[in-house]
Amino acid sequence: MRSDFRFFHRLRIRYSEVDWQGIVFNAHYLTYMDVAVTEYFRSMRIDYKRLAQEGKMDMAVVKTTLEFKSSAMFDEELEIGTRISNMGNTSYSVEFEIYKMGLEDLIFRAQTIYVNYNIVKRRAEPVPEFFRSVVQNFEQ
Repeated sequence: MRSDFRFFHRLRIRYSEVDWQGIVFNAHYLTYMDVAVTEYFRSMRIDYKRLAQEGKMDMAVVKTTLEFKSSAMFDEELEIGTRISNMGNTSYSVEFEIYKMGLEDLIFRAQTIYVNYNIVKRRAEPVPEFFRSVVQNFEQ
């Protein structure tokens, strides 16, 4: 439901993202989600690139579920709702919902589970407290 989200990222569908039917090719939704989660972090002033480079926090996708509800077409503007809905010890779930600009019609819904991953040690590590705090403050 649109009202569950505090953050939306706007995106216009480019011609290269549609198939011969003029509909967004399904694999592009994963890119849309990746862009939206990056902008979600940016909106909270979380510099994901810096955190990863400094070895403080990195994320690895372990599961994604996608649900296609309707079609999106070339040149339409979309609003991608993004929120962290759950945090475990080493993982967190991000929910996405995509709507056509200004409308209540749901086009797409997804959930991705990320694990906080230490690339040097090659294993999962606890989600840092500063990250939990920033997200909890933003989502409340």
